[in-house]
Amino acid sequence: MGYANGMGRLQVVRSAEPDALADVARRIGILIFEDFSLVEVSSISEVFSLANQVHCPASAGGPARTPNYSLMFLSSDGGSVASSCSMRIWTESLETRWINDCDALFIAGGEGAQRARHDSVLRKRLGRIAPKIPFVKAIGQGAQILAAANLTVQNRSLDFAEEPAAASFSNSMFIAEQTLTLDDPKGPIAAALSIVKRDYGAAIAREVSERSIPGAWAKLATVLDDTDGGGVRHKIDAAARWMRENYVRPISIADAARVAAMSERNFLRRFKAQIGLTPSEYLLRARLDASCMLLTATDLPVDKIARRCGAGSGDGLAKIFRKRLSISPTEYRIAGRRKQDDE
Repeated sequence: MGYANGMGRLQVVRSAEPDALADVARRIGILIFEDFSLVEVSSISEVFSLANQVHCPASAGGPARTPNYSLMFLSSDGGSVASSCSMRIWTESLETRWINDCDALFIAGGEGAQRARHDSVLRKRLGRIAPKIPFVKAIGQGAQILAAANLTVQNRSLDFAEEPAAASFSNSMFIAEQTLTLDDPKGPIAAALSIVKRDYGAAIAREVSERSIPGAWAKLATVLDDTDGGGVRHKIDAAARWMRENYVRPISIADAARVAAMSERNFLRRFKAQIGLTPSEYLLRARLDASCMLLTATDLPVDKIARRCGAGSGDGLAKIFRKRLSISPTEYRIAGRRKQDDE
């Protein structure tokens, strides 16, 4: 049993056994660790609890309807985990069978994420489990755990049509969605509402928002692109997709903004808010991911890989690797091949 403090009251959130949840439509996991942010986690829990009340109200005199969302707190090994304010929550292990049918996974933020990113067992388990989950959302510092597990942050859900063997040493195919406005207290709520909006539309999301934080929808709707029917989000998605498809060529901010049909200033602001990275950083990561994949999957010379990935020359690629990964491309290739041989 876990406890979360939401809406100014203590709310009990019970983790059910996997077999008891066989008929639940959507399962939401919340990954926590020592000194996680209880405020952020309880905000997420509150949104889904309210969504159940709004979309599946209890019928008078009739049988209780199955909730639309079932939440479970998770940790690397399971057991009792303390929040930053010392309140303890009972968790199930990341190895639980329940997670095999998990629809979304939230990675908690808070100061504890700084230490949790160094937990090699957690990173390994998360790297193995995350590709199986349709939506992965990092809250605040939780993005550092995703990064430490080599899960590339881009603005799309996890999509692994490829065979598992196609994943490289860097997990360059692992795409995780990072929540918007991470420095805003409403960030966790926006992340949870994005799931509700996807599942049941803006009207339900709005009602849940108003019950959670009255008057906050004006800002949250902008974050969730409800005011323009998702137009801005689609424009940013299109620009990000274009950058991924054309990373081999020189790309400027002006080029990407033109694809999005936006001014450079507005494009930079909206891209960072939606993707979690600046366009330049996003492009660099796309090139780095492509280089990692080619290094481990082919025998192409480093210089040729650099040209294919838009890094210019082998020396240019080596500088990027040393700065970002503290390793040379050749050393990365050797390590990747050794890892593949061990698996």
